[in-house]
Amino acid sequence: MKTTNSLLFTTLVFFVVIFKSNGQVDNTFTGVGAGTNNVGNYNSGFGTNALNQNTSHSNSAFGNETLTVSSGGFNSAFGNRALYLNDSGSYNCAIGTRALSGNNSGWRNIAIGHRALEANIIGNNNTGIGYASLLYNVGNNNVALGFWTPRNLLSGDNNIFIGVETASGLLHGSNNVFLGKVIVSKELSTPGLAGNDTNGTIIFADGAGKQRIFINSNGNTGIGLGNNVIPVNKLDVKGGVVIGVNYTPNGANYVSGNSTSAAIAPTNGLLVEGKVGIGNKSPNNKVEITQGTNGNSGLRFTNLTSNYTPTTTQSTTNFLSVNATGDVILQKLPANVNSNSLLSNANLMTSNVNNIATSANIVNSISNTINASHQLLTTVNGVVSTPVNLPFPTLLQDGNMIILSNGGGSFTLPTFTDTDAQSLALAGNTLSISNGNSVTLPLQIPQTLTQTGNSVTLSNGGGSFTLPTFTDTDTDAQSLTLTGNNLSISNGNTVVLPTYTDVPQTLNQTGNTVTLSNGGGSFTFPTLTDTSIYANNGSINQSTTINSNRIVDLNNTNIWFNTSSSTTNGKIYLGATSIYPNTTGNYKLFVEGGILTEKVKVALRSTSNWADYVFASDYKLMPLKEVEKFVSTNKHLPGIDSASELSKNGLDLAEMQSKQMEKIEELTLYIIDQNKTIEKNQMEMETLKLQVKALIEKSK
Repeated sequence: MKTTNSLLFTTLVFFVVIFKSNGQVDNTFTGVGAGTNNVGNYNSGFGTNALNQNTSHSNSAFGNETLTVSSGGFNSAFGNRALYLNDSGSYNCAIGTRALSGNNSGWRNIAIGHRALEANIIGNNNTGIGYASLLYNVGNNNVALGFWTPRNLLSGDNNIFIGVETASGLLHGSNNVFLGKVIVSKELSTPGLAGNDTNGTIIFADGAGKQRIFINSNGNTGIGLGNNVIPVNKLDVKGGVVIGVNYTPNGANYVSGNSTSAAIAPTNGLLVEGKVGIGNKSPNNKVEITQGTNGNSGLRFTNLTSNYTPTTTQSTTNFLSVNATGDVILQKLPANVNSNSLLSNANLMTSNVNNIATSANIVNSISNTINASHQLLTTVNGVVSTPVNLPFPTLLQDGNMIILSNGGGSFTLPTFTDTDAQSLALAGNTLSISNGNSVTLPLQIPQTLTQTGNSVTLSNGGGSFTLPTFTDTDTDAQSLTLTGNNLSISNGNTVVLPTYTDVPQTLNQTGNTVTLSNGGGSFTFPTLTDTSIYANNGSINQSTTINSNRIVDLNNTNIWFNTSSSTTNGKIYLGATSIYPNTTGNYKLFVEGGILTEKVKVALRSTSNWADYVFASDYKLMPLKEVEKFVSTNKHLPGIDSASELSKNGLDLAEMQSKQMEKIEELTLYIIDQNKTIEKNQMEMETLKLQVKALIEKSK
């Protein structure tokens, strides 16, 4: 009986296949429900419901429920539920159970491995090879090779991931290249560490998860810095660096096994073979510095300046200098030759010139006196000489010449210049006085003015002065008043008019001309344009408008309404009443009737004010039963203010947008959870169907 049934079933399937092949062109289907409603050509379906609702061409489906509802063409699906939900997607290749099972309209995707690209819906040009590669990602142009690679990526484009479980921790990121077992932080990125939102980054890591090279989106490269450390310079290296052909391990001895041929750099230092140019491209020495300004070396010792005083005194004949090409060289002072010497002992001075010694007494003190007998006494070093009798000479003066009688000789007095009216002259930094010396003045820094409040100060002790405090009053329309003989101008001074005994003088104004009677003359006020923002306490002066519009030219500056001195008011109100609305709390701007604008951008205080925390692994999602109970009791969603609260307190756009996004993301989690339940139930139902069918067949 069983043999007969099997033969009958096989015969029926054979006739079904023949019928399908004759209905369209070159189609082949095998399995229960395979190709049942197919209207395409050149298709091959093997398995239960394979290509069941197919409407396109050149599709190949092998496995249970593969390409069941496809309207796209040129797809290949191998494995249980591979390309299960594919609709308009074309040119896709899925090999493995549930590979590309969620794809709907994505094109040119390749998924090889169990659950590879399972969550992709509309993404294009993705390649995932390996168990669960690109499992959750829904982006475009991604390449992933390896087990669970990337592990948790939800969205991102143009990424390349190669390695086992690489990109672990990355949730959202594009334009990355990760090679090896790259593990990024599960937290958001900071200026110093790469996190779960890393973009435009190249990371090379070993199989144990230790990152060796890190290149950030700005092109900065870090070597050996540690996991997820973002380099801040074009090249950041932790450890020693060696540059040079003979200093690096590429010589013949090293290749043959002699590891000592390579030079070892100092710890966290740099070892360079060859020449180093700083500021130039063709150095002519081991290190050549080109500062760019003549007379400047470009070399500076920050902690060794001319102000430093050594702790010990050292004597040496060696010193550093530069030669004609600017190279630093060591020079030595010539040795001292003691061919001439001069020594002293008490009052005895001994000189030695070319080995010929001569001694003489040193005169430390000498004085001449004339005693009462008119004798000259000379005292040398305290020893008084023999008295010398002096003649009685006389002094004569002839002009500037002083003559001593008795042949005593003469001398000429100098001619003194009257310096009572000396003058100063300045040439460059040299200050000189007439008939005197000169001094060189120090170079002075140009003086600058600074203002603090009303005080203006000149630098370098130049003194300061205080500006007058002006009263902020619109004086564009000053007025005259006359009280008795006192004529006053508003915000100005007062003059006393002369008293006329005949007829009291009066003022008349015609336009801008004010005339004083009795031939007192007249003057004309200047015609001024009111350039203030307001005239007459807020009423716009129509004479200052253009086409009934008030024009304010900001002249490349900003408008600042300073409210620091207005602790209770300082608010702006546009509306029809004279009383500022009292329901606005501390908000500084109230517009009655609404605001029309082309664009509104609401700033977030920080990333914590947005709702992405809903997708965190530790987020506690309220069960739907509790949500139902809360809504039934409160008539609004949890975490959202009620209508009465919003009517009373108003609506914060940024806060409400974040709360709405929180609810959307929670709905997404509910949908994902329900979808998993539905899929599980569907699979269980299919299993039950097969079991029921088997029982029916068995019972026949």
